[in-house]
Amino acid sequence: MNHAIKQETAFVGIETGKLLLKAVLVSGGEVLCKVVENDLAGYRWLRSWLQRNDVPVMGLRVCLRLDAPFSVAPARALAEMGMQVCDAEPGPLEAYARGCGLPDGAERGAVVLAHYCAAARPAPWTPPSPAYEELRLWLHRLHAVQQLRKQEMARLESHFHAGQIALHQLLRQQIACLDVQIRQHEQAILAHVRRHPGLPRPPELARSHQGIARYTFAAGIASGR
Repeated sequence: MNHAIKQETAFVGIETGKLLLKAVLVSGGEVLCKVVENDLAGYRWLRSWLQRNDVPVMGLRVCLRLDAPFSVAPARALAEMGMQVCDAEPGPLEAYARGCGLPDGAERGAVVLAHYCAAARPAPWTPPSPAYEELRLWLHRLHAVQQLRKQEMARLESHFHAGQIALHQLLRQQIACLDVQIRQHEQAILAHVRRHPGLPRPPELARSHQGIARYTFAAGIASGR
């Protein structure tokens, strides 16, 4: 049986920033640019801009780099609006830019992302579940507290060798408080994993939190996954 193949004629590349999104639309031989705020109002304004340029947003292929900061929120919002959000993975994107003779770093720009989207047609991205995103936020917070403890431990040793006893004692108390916070974070993460046993494991879980990773692996075996 023959199936009609959708003819894609419009593609969007988005460069994400903390405050702004830089969008480039490639459509019908034209290249149009738009800058909007990186918030819900900005995402809606981007959708309206596309519609005013006669671009149907449903199924529209949009490329951005999901490894870039501040990219997940717009990616999720645009996907919920019906667009095909595609992750421009660094390796293929950089190879495309080199093949076009572009200088290093050019692949991060919205115009390159739009043309890459049209040329490579990367597969649509599936937004992670809210439970997965919450797990990643817990892990990032735990990592931040652990890094702070590591820094304080280095200061503790320097105070001791310098004979700064009062500072040394104060810092020991602060480190003890950080130890309590670390245990609380680990307990909260384990409770979250128990509530959502089917969650995929984020890369940072296996890389930085071996104890929790071992628990999730054991739980998976126990449940037959």
